[in-house]
Amino acid sequence: MIRYLLTIILFTTLCFALNLEGLLQSVKKDSNIELVNEKQRLQEFINNKNQQAAMLVKAKANLAVVEAESDKLKKAIDANELILEQKETELESKAASLGEMFGSVRQTSADFLTNFQSSLTASQDPAKEELLLKFANSKKLPNLEELTLFWHSMLDEIIKSGNISKYDANVILNTGEKSNEAVTRVGLFAAVANGKYLTYSNDMKSLVELAVQPRNTVLDEAKVFEQSDDIKNITIDPSRGTLFQMLENNPTILDRVNQGGVVGYVIIALGAMGLLFALFKILILTIYSVKIKSQIKNLDTPKTTNSLGKIASIFYENVNDSINDLEIKVGEAIIKETNKIKKGQSFVKLLAAVTPLLGLLGTVTGMIATFQAITLFGTGDPKLMAGGISTALITTVLGLITAVPLLFAYTYISSKADSLISILEEQSIGLLAKTIK
Repeated sequence: MIRYLLTIILFTTLCFALNLEGLLQSVKKDSNIELVNEKQRLQEFINNKNQQAAMLVKAKANLAVVEAESDKLKKAIDANELILEQKETELESKAASLGEMFGSVRQTSADFLTNFQSSLTASQDPAKEELLLKFANSKKLPNLEELTLFWHSMLDEIIKSGNISKYDANVILNTGEKSNEAVTRVGLFAAVANGKYLTYSNDMKSLVELAVQPRNTVLDEAKVFEQSDDIKNITIDPSRGTLFQMLENNPTILDRVNQGGVVGYVIIALGAMGLLFALFKILILTIYSVKIKSQIKNLDTPKTTNSLGKIASIFYENVNDSINDLEIKVGEAIIKETNKIKKGQSFVKLLAAVTPLLGLLGTVTGMIATFQAITLFGTGDPKLMAGGISTALITTVLGLITAVPLLFAYTYISSKADSLISILEEQSIGLLAKTIK
């Protein structure tokens, strides 16, 4: 066993010794090759030494040229940086000016557009609105040609605002029909067609007849101005249509009456009935007065068609009775005729007293409606309270307007009746005095 182990060890040792020898020979061989190559490179370097010196000189010359060019470029860069700073400063200044001009153009065109859309000149040149809309909504600065066009448009509008123009345009009549009419425009203040005043509606993009025109004298004056080539008078609206619109919105008497509601109608009905009855009563008393005065002249021949004649007739029929009986019968006739004369005047007095009370009732009703609106909606919107306030005020006015003439009528009727009754009493006393004599 030991013999085998020794044999294996010896064999391994021999193999390792052979490998080391081979490795040593290989290293020596590579080292010799490296030395040869090193000597060859050294020789080549020595051989190229003069060439390398020339290349170094050339490289230094190139370096000097490049450095000089670098200095020149650096100076140019510094100079350009100064120029760039100046240009940036100039750009910022001009950009700020252009920005201000852009904002000014947009703001001016927007304001000008607002005025133009409510102007009478919009009916003469409707295409100008598109141009103003373009400038007002523009996202970029307009060019010189566009700015010139905008400037010319403004000048044209200024010129038109101070002259009188005649042109054909579409007009919406009060009947709702659209008609092409010959329009006469007086600056920005008035426009007439066929003697009717017009206003411009931006919603309809057309001239529109005013729903409520001025009085006939003003319309006749406008018609003469429209048809004449000479200098004539015409009524204009310096507020560019606002006053005419206020005239249109100004309520009429019928509108005022309608604001009074049911109470207002009742007051008017009672007032009209009272005034008609008062006129009728005044007419009756006047007839009585004429007949009584006529009877006074012929008292000896009484007529039963008048009050004094009836009393005189009763007197002459019973003239042979005793003075007491005759006085009683004449007194009864006087009372009968007095009641006939005074009949109905209390009704006029009643209406004169009731109509102000009805006006007060309408006032209270209107204030209740006003307070209900305040309770529900607050005081933010005055229009919600306008209905109740109108009823409250109008009914009071209607009640007073109705009561005043009724009161005068009652006073006149009462005075007239008292005068007639006094005549009857005086003449009756005169007749009785005859019997005493």
